[in-house]
Amino acid sequence: MRTFSRLSQKSPSQSQTDRTLAAIDLGTNSFHVVIARVRADGTSEAITREKESVRLGSGSGDYATIHPEAMERGISCLKRFKNLADSHNAEVVAIATSALREAENREAFLKRALDEAGIQIEVISGNEEARLIYLGILQGLPVFEKRILLIDIGGGSTELLVGEKGETLFSTSLKLGAVRLTEKYLKKDPIGIMDLQKCRIHIESVLSSFLPQIESFKPFTVIGSSGSITSVAAMALETMGEKRERLNGFEFGMDSFKSVRKQVLESDTIKKRQKIAGLDAKRADIIVAGVMVLDEILHRLKVPSVTVSDYALRDGIVYDTIASWYRFQNSEFLSIDNIRTKAIRNISNLYPAGKKHAERVAILTLKLFDDLKGLHGLGPDAREYLEAACFLHQVGLCISHHSYHKHSYYIIKNAEGMVGFSNSEIEIIALITRYHRKGGPKQKHDEFRTLRPEDQILVKKLASLLRIGDGLDRSEKGIVTGISAKRETARVLCKLELVPGGDPNLELWSVEEKKDLFEDTFQISFVCEK
Repeated sequence: MRTFSRLSQKSPSQSQTDRTLAAIDLGTNSFHVVIARVRADGTSEAITREKESVRLGSGSGDYATIHPEAMERGISCLKRFKNLADSHNAEVVAIATSALREAENREAFLKRALDEAGIQIEVISGNEEARLIYLGILQGLPVFEKRILLIDIGGGSTELLVGEKGETLFSTSLKLGAVRLTEKYLKKDPIGIMDLQKCRIHIESVLSSFLPQIESFKPFTVIGSSGSITSVAAMALETMGEKRERLNGFEFGMDSFKSVRKQVLESDTIKKRQKIAGLDAKRADIIVAGVMVLDEILHRLKVPSVTVSDYALRDGIVYDTIASWYRFQNSEFLSIDNIRTKAIRNISNLYPAGKKHAERVAILTLKLFDDLKGLHGLGPDAREYLEAACFLHQVGLCISHHSYHKHSYYIIKNAEGMVGFSNSEIEIIALITRYHRKGGPKQKHDEFRTLRPEDQILVKKLASLLRIGDGLDRSEKGIVTGISAKRETARVLCKLELVPGGDPNLELWSVEEKKDLFEDTFQISFVCEK
């Protein structure tokens, strides 16, 4: 059972000041930068993310050289990224992949980047690239315990990695990038049948040596990252008629993929592909190659579905850099198996003044949950959602005291840092906080009404427990140190444990005011006694 108990443990020394990091990923197709604030307790928060389509490998099918026009685009982009980093006083870490790895004139680019943009670039191997991508997806998906096959189709190369519990079992980097294949086989517009056939034969020949090795590691969960796969996911969503605020964690099956593949391969011109719903027009020229690589991998390995990661190389760079900064502090945040815990801590840091109260509310509310299992009939997943809501219920106070429960809902629902949770889980946690005070859930509330009926019941049950737990620390002085609750014939009796000489009258009054949702939901009275 997952738990956020580490949230209440002592953090690393607060003498360590906050730092800001700009992680730059120089891909063959696009350059990315993420600027993250790294706090003294080891948590990080993305301040901004930017992406530019640079096409560093454009014009060179063999990637032997970076053409002058591409070099100018790259250096100009790096100058802008450096200005952005400087505006945040950020330390810069820049990593380059396939295009610079192979270019004979890469030293000229690296020198210009240092001289003109003030950025020192590290060119990494394909296996190191795969490792960093794996670290990146572990920041965004709760798959640490699972054996996964990572597929990352970039502009210049495709990385394949089998990993489990943070360890790499197999990895390879193949020269099957979407830009590379387009430049070599698919530059004509319209694309001819023979061009597609030549490209497919090449893809099959390159993959043929590696897919049997990967097959031996089955069963695994397949995770896809980077532009070609996120583009497929966006198109799949359109074919399914589904709307999502985040692609991270979205899973598409083979039927959806085949529908996307059909649309893409039957659209023989860029103009036709630009009209495909869900496809970014800037990727219309290279998406055919990306789909063909993915098609061969999924077909040969008989993959039933792919889970999408919005997190990739740049996020791995952030984690790896922070780990190097804190290497000798033995900080628990360096662990990569607790991304949900870190997500909750990241969001709770928006209102640090409420942390002590949140810890006490979590202790009391979860004790109430555990004591009343026979009444509510909920399992460990529900307990996890409740615990998250306990730690985040006051985060809206960072905006305003007025209607702060609604601000808490908005922050949780829209925060980029809520990684490791699915969209539906985020919605449930956000609504539990939304209803921890004031009026309870109502069908006229759009967010509540659109939940599945079983999730509506779940939210009502958990919000009713949080309301009582919050009331038990109404003074925010920790007067109630513990509780024991049991169901009697016609009521739930909750006995309070108090600090010596503590006066719980404010807490008792608050519980009396807030117990209505509990009594309405469970159809039983709730009584508190000293």
